[in-house]
Amino acid sequence: MFCCSFPIQTGVRTAAAVLTCFILAGCDRTLNMPTMSASSPSPASIRLDVADDAFRLSAEERSRVRAGFDVDALERLLAAIQPEVRPLILEHFYDVQPHERIRALTRMGDPALQPLLDEVWAPVWDRFPEILEHETKDFPGLELARTRRIARDDPGQSQPQP
Repeated sequence: MFCCSFPIQTGVRTAAAVLTCFILAGCDRTLNMPTMSASSPSPASIRLDVADDAFRLSAEERSRVRAGFDVDALERLLAAIQPEVRPLILEHFYDVQPHERIRALTRMGDPALQPLLDEVWAPVWDRFPEILEHETKDFPGLELARTRRIARDDPGQSQPQP
């Protein structure tokens, strides 16, 4: 998993600050989590074999998530990962105080989890149409947001052609 961490200025808590820092600085810090199991040389996955359908974010947890993220999609992502890892992932989506660093989870090491992370991020891009149209970097949820916008703006475009 990859994440970014950067300071924010007092009063700047919008997704614009997050996106600006992504564009200017990029994300290259790796989340410190074990990726190898002791009994096997193959990478250990944080993904559950079957998502925990009973998992729900509490009302308090939902209220702490930064504006712009899809909280229902975040809940689905967290339901798909091991319970002991959920709090570590959730921290990356919480709102922060002006003196704290924003941590943004941008990549899941497991290709099966990346589409779930993309769903969490997709609504962020709707707030910034100029970035949605012109950004060339592979930010989470960007392509999904583009696909959704095309379907929304031209419903006939998403229909199969005869």
